[in-house]
Amino acid sequence: MSGTVTVEAGASLVVTGGTFNGNVSILDDGYFDAKSITLKGSLTSTDGWGFFLSGGTKVGAVKVAADKVPDRATAAYFNGATVNGDLTATVGEVFLESVSVTGNLSGTNVSYVDLMNSVADKNVTVTGAKQGAVVCASEVYGNGSFTNNSVAVQVGANGPVVGCEQASYWGGDLTVSGNKAAVAVSNNIVRGNLAGLDNDPAPTGANNRVRGTVSGQFENLAPEAARRGAGADTHERSADVESRKAAAVAAAKAHGPADL
Repeated sequence: MSGTVTVEAGASLVVTGGTFNGNVSILDDGYFDAKSITLKGSLTSTDGWGFFLSGGTKVGAVKVAADKVPDRATAAYFNGATVNGDLTATVGEVFLESVSVTGNLSGTNVSYVDLMNSVADKNVTVTGAKQGAVVCASEVYGNGSFTNNSVAVQVGANGPVVGCEQASYWGGDLTVSGNKAAVAVSNNIVRGNLAGLDNDPAPTGANNRVRGTVSGQFENLAPEAARRGAGADTHERSADVESRKAAAVAAAKAHGPADL
């Protein structure tokens, strides 16, 4: 398919297989569900309900933003996908599992950013996330920065949000500062420096292997706290996405294949 594809306001587009040679744009309350596709252009969601990319889907740069509906909990969900470029979000929920990002990954004033069993070739930056961030069993080949986030920040294993036994890798520096959250930094391999100040409460963690210097609140870490029990302030990610996805798939089946 050539040219720009627009998911209009309130509409849903469900695609399995195929190639998009242009861009995809999601408008107000629109939903895009893509499995096993190649999108050579960019994916942009502005006030969209969100999207779910899975099954080996490959896309170009991704941008998630708000215009007239800044309070919408936009969902940017990736499961088994590749982003060939930067992934930038300034609103909503950002969840990546088994994903490769060739550019920078940044979330600013979003609900949360979670990176699970994934790879980022450049920098990962999370700032002002209302529900914090998780990096679990992942590899980041640039720098990591987690600043001014709330609720919970888990970088590595055995943190306050998810059980995770595997180490995470950082090719550059790892900085965790100014978070008003439960901060746990454990089982990380850091080729650069590990630093951070002004986290309240003070961070906890253990078993970090750092090639560079360790400074600030990370010089003498207390052991990590016990993981939260189910139902306590953890991210409720999948229910709403699965509901919208099911409704979109049912509507697509009822209307039959599109003539594209």
